[in-house]
Amino acid sequence: MHYNFMLAALEQAQLQRGFCSPNPAVGAVAVVDNTIVARSTHQGAGTPHAEILLLEQLENVKGDITLYVTLEPCNHWGRTPPCVDAIIKRGIHQVVYAHIDPNPLVSRNNTTAILRSKGIDVIHYPMARIERFYQSYDFWMKHKRPWVTAKIAQSLDGKIAGTKYQPVKLTNQQCADFTHLHRRQTDIILTSAKTILCDNPLLTARDADTVLAKPLAIIDRRLELTADQKAVQNAKHCHIFHEDSYTPVAVIPNSTYHPVPALESGLDLEAIIDTLGTCGYHDVWVEAGGRLFTALHHAGLVQRSYIYIAPLVLGQDAIETFPVNNGLNMQSRISWKTLGNNLIGRFDWMDIECSQV
Repeated sequence: MHYNFMLAALEQAQLQRGFCSPNPAVGAVAVVDNTIVARSTHQGAGTPHAEILLLEQLENVKGDITLYVTLEPCNHWGRTPPCVDAIIKRGIHQVVYAHIDPNPLVSRNNTTAILRSKGIDVIHYPMARIERFYQSYDFWMKHKRPWVTAKIAQSLDGKIAGTKYQPVKLTNQQCADFTHLHRRQTDIILTSAKTILCDNPLLTARDADTVLAKPLAIIDRRLELTADQKAVQNAKHCHIFHEDSYTPVAVIPNSTYHPVPALESGLDLEAIIDTLGTCGYHDVWVEAGGRLFTALHHAGLVQRSYIYIAPLVLGQDAIETFPVNNGLNMQSRISWKTLGNNLIGRFDWMDIECSQV
């Protein structure tokens, strides 16, 4: 019984994954007599939490109400009031939550004790799927930096582009759909100015019915980008990281500029990832060329990697996936998935409980 209702709450949370940072996505359902009578999902920071939206739907509902919520209800003031106060005021009979909130403000105040002191039954009902759902939020809360997932597509002979970086369509539509799903569910997409200037990608999250703008983090060391590129024009917001010896002159609208120290190998990638964490992003999805892909791995900043392999051979003069020493020689957990005639390898670089590809 709890399992099915909690899955319904998770379905609600998944609707807004990638659109709530710095808050986590949260879903909730209300149940009376083993029937769901209301559903809700948090819409983003500064808006009512999922529990509040749910309670607003219950004004005329009779009977003992059980609230199922994917994340422990909050018990402190932030941009919005504590959810526990509203739950107590409405006279909810029982609260079942799946994931313990790692936020020290929540753990310090003890949601369970508060609700039980008012006669409300509370059940912590952990589920592996929901634990994985909050993996990046837990990581961000613990390390103050985002969970980084890096993706790259290559041919059978280990090439990512044609001669002189000529763009080549490598992967099939199923892989494209996989990419767009991850773009949608991430908080921000990290790329490079070189990728944008070479490929002029949109970097939006698309499916058959919608086109969604996402925030972009762009490594533009020498401030070469202009407002003419499609990715810049279609982004929800751009965070542009440049060498601190350069000063923006022609400022791109809807952008924030971040000066970064230059190291011998390039811009300080750790400083960039830390800045994204400070901005409140839990999840980073990386789409760029082999140089940035490899550098992030060499710096130990990637938690998960996807390598798409297409059944093509581009030849000796094509651009190699790894222009410098392969950064994927660390210990990892590897899994494989076939999508049509393409293959996706997933590399998990931490000793973690991992969801399926």
